[in-house]
Amino acid sequence: MPTESTGNAVSAVSDARDARSSAIFGIALSGGGARGIAHIGALRAMEAIRIPVDRLAGTSMGAIIAGMYAAGYTAAELTDLARSLRLLDVVERDETGLALLGHGKMARRLRDALGGEPTFADLQIPLVLTAVDLYSGELVLINEGSVIDAMLASAAFPGVFPPVKWNGRHLIDGGVLNPVPLDVVREMGADRVIAVYVTGEMGPHSAQHVDFRGQGFESIIRLLLNRTRWNPLMNIADRSLNIMSAKLVEQLVRESPPDILIDVALQGVGLFDLDQVDLCLRLGEESTLLRTSELIALRDGSLPQPWRRRWRAWWRRLTTDRRA
Repeated sequence: MPTESTGNAVSAVSDARDARSSAIFGIALSGGGARGIAHIGALRAMEAIRIPVDRLAGTSMGAIIAGMYAAGYTAAELTDLARSLRLLDVVERDETGLALLGHGKMARRLRDALGGEPTFADLQIPLVLTAVDLYSGELVLINEGSVIDAMLASAAFPGVFPPVKWNGRHLIDGGVLNPVPLDVVREMGADRVIAVYVTGEMGPHSAQHVDFRGQGFESIIRLLLNRTRWNPLMNIADRSLNIMSAKLVEQLVRESPPDILIDVALQGVGLFDLDQVDLCLRLGEESTLLRTSELIALRDGSLPQPWRRRWRAWWRRLTTDRRA
């Protein structure tokens, strides 16, 4: 659980807002499996730049990071938690026959970290997590009930984790329809939207060129996993979702452009490569710090007049309708 000595995510940036602006800042975090740990590095950089976080929305791994941050974890505490994470702590065989891996260990680890079963009403920052109804194909926005159940639903990568039952629905990974919920955080009332989009391998790939840069036992586990018969299936599923996500994000950015889109490119890091935590943290932080001048301008800029915001919203709807 977050500690009093280190404070929480709200107090870490609470002095970022003063009389200069009444803007509401929203952060949207994408998925990415182990690559999503880069979000912690991005949040660490935002804390250093003193970016307020008033709204959070997350998908898949981004849902887990966003949920932990909304519960009061600082980026520094999340960094320590990520570095302590071991693959065997979260991976177990699925007993339902609907996927390769089960949710049990991951759920227990989240309960330990959050001190029980928090609900959305217990959170310090308003949060929405996304998932997809497996049977209706609808995007489901979760902002009530068990935070852990919502995290697991949003991160239920098809074929890898089984669907999660929630309010009579069977939910799977939110990234199937919305890889980075920048439009969702805008709908939550954010005037300033910062989206962090973690991308994976898109170019030519061969198992012979996998770079095992990790150290210790986790790198050995990754090497063994890479030699299993189902690893190629997971790689194909992961790369297929990356391709689909890239197209969906292009559309999202056209229809509901964020103020800043931070693209974190992580090559050679797979869904479960937890031996690459430090690489993910570093690239997430560096990619965000590269946008420091823009982030500061966004933080310190005056809020557009209401008529101007309405005009921009009307123009986005008009241009979207014309394209349709």
